[in-house]
Amino acid sequence: MTTKHPLSLKDIQQRLDHYPIPKADLVIGIGRGGAIPAQMVAQKMGAKLLVIQVNYRDDENTPQREIPVFLEDLEVPIEKGSKILLVDDVSVTGKTLQTVKEKLKGYVVTTLVFKGKADHVLFPEINTCVDWPWKSQEISSAEEPKDRRSFLKSLAGLTAGMMLPLSGKPLTDAFGNILTTKSTPENDRLGELLPRRKFGKTGTSVTMLGLGGAHIAQMSEKEAQKTIETALAGGLRFFDNAESYGNGLSEKRYGMFLTPKYRDVAFIQSKSTARDAKTMREHLEGSLKRMNTDYLDLWFIHAVGSPSDVDSRIKNGVLDVVLEAQKSGKVKYVGFSGHADYKAHLRMLERTDALQVCQMPINAFDPNYKSFINNVLPQLIKKEMAPIAMKTLANGGFFGGTSHFNHGDKPRIVPNALSVEEALYFSWSLPISVLVTGADHAEMLQEKIELAKKFKVLDEKKRMALVEKVAGFDGRLVEYYKV
Repeated sequence: MTTKHPLSLKDIQQRLDHYPIPKADLVIGIGRGGAIPAQMVAQKMGAKLLVIQVNYRDDENTPQREIPVFLEDLEVPIEKGSKILLVDDVSVTGKTLQTVKEKLKGYVVTTLVFKGKADHVLFPEINTCVDWPWKSQEISSAEEPKDRRSFLKSLAGLTAGMMLPLSGKPLTDAFGNILTTKSTPENDRLGELLPRRKFGKTGTSVTMLGLGGAHIAQMSEKEAQKTIETALAGGLRFFDNAESYGNGLSEKRYGMFLTPKYRDVAFIQSKSTARDAKTMREHLEGSLKRMNTDYLDLWFIHAVGSPSDVDSRIKNGVLDVVLEAQKSGKVKYVGFSGHADYKAHLRMLERTDALQVCQMPINAFDPNYKSFINNVLPQLIKKEMAPIAMKTLANGGFFGGTSHFNHGDKPRIVPNALSVEEALYFSWSLPISVLVTGADHAEMLQEKIELAKKFKVLDEKKRMALVEKVAGFDGRLVEYYKV
């Protein structure tokens, strides 16, 4: 076994105190390993901090991909020509640093790592693996409950409580779980709706299935229109989007095919990745214009990536803008979203009680790996916030993919361990308000609509059986977007 060089926080801080760190307008940390180093550097400099999610190597510095991959859109909150200090813990070949630098064309970029190859190296004398102090703390601090069953076992009756009774009393089991959605359905002017669920403490309700907006920009215009119309015809009334999806193209297509005829029946949400108040306001006005509407039903602080990211955005006024928009009537409800680190969600929940909704990964593999279900969902229930499920098929991870929107050749949960039906029914059997699905085309969406119509709640035994069936898969591959 290779001996790791031990470093304490005191060792690192002392070296930082005496190192001539180059001046910069912004410090960018590369998650997973670079988040804490960047935070330490930015704090010493008194500079702005941005943490971005790029995945290439695992915790043992073994490459997991052919090239580094961005796990979220990169938006830089400073003007071109500004100085950026790019920080990571380790750079073995320099590929990750180079990939990020290429995305930062137009800025003056200098690189700093604690060990390895870069413009500045804090510990150039170390040529072995390092036992980083924050990694040790993570291992000892029990990232999630020791028994991942503990929370899942407590869910009996909660899902049934989220689902609204139709015109007749639904059949339930001994725990109060609804066994069938069959009853006299609810209708609006377009026809029969999918079953609705309570939306936290807002007093409103939403259909149990929602259309994901990111894929709308990936389709042809004709297929996008067909998919939106398939959603409406199938009784779906929840429509997800974000200003970053397709550089605004997804929102434009809602403005073309959804709001002109169907704004009165559609619940529309959008999101902003802005890191400062000015950009946040600009994003909201852009979203409203592109989607051809004067209000949003729901607006998110989008893609929070780490506790420091949450702190930075709040410090820069992003939360204030969200609450101002709600007060003004431009948005009805407000929330936050993210898929990289459940600790970011916990930090947001610590910092404010003013948000009503949270969007996060909810799937049958999640309880096994850096779990949002185990760590965040209990807090949402306690606060009566509406949970929105995304990545219910791990954004392609269940199909062997390790990049957004794509299937791949890695071990596949679907169909090797679970069916699509089992995967979705697991998520719907948890106390979520709505499951947002990213459909590649209208036919795929229709499949999900049919599954929603015949959904029956899985009891505890069935839920846990699915969790156990996938427990042997590698979380770094299945949920590649987590850090």
